[in-house]
Amino acid sequence: MSIDLLGWVAVLLTQVFYLPNIYRIIRTRDVQGYSLAGWFLLFGGLNCFLVYFIARGDLVGIGANICGVIGSGTTVVCIWLWRARTPASHEVTAA
Repeated sequence: MSIDLLGWVAVLLTQVFYLPNIYRIIRTRDVQGYSLAGWFLLFGGLNCFLVYFIARGDLVGIGANICGVIGSGTTVVCIWLWRARTPASHEVTAA
C-alpha cells in the first residue's frame, strides 16, 4: 500500500467526524455545550495548515484541511447563528 493511499484513508476516517455533529446541530439547532472560541481556534488552525500544505504542494494535506476548514467553518457558523437560542423541547407524547 502506498503511503499516499494510507494518507487518503486517514483523511476519510478523520473528516467524517464533522458529519454527525453538523447533522445534529442543523436538525436541532441546539449548540448548547459547543464552545464558539474552541471551534473558532480549530477553524483558524486548519486554515493555517491549509496554507502550509498548499505551499508544500502536499495533496493529502490540502485535501484533509479543505475538508476540515469546511467542517469546522460550518460548525462555527451554526454556533454563531444559534448560540443565544434556547433549544426546542423534544417531548414525547403518548398516543
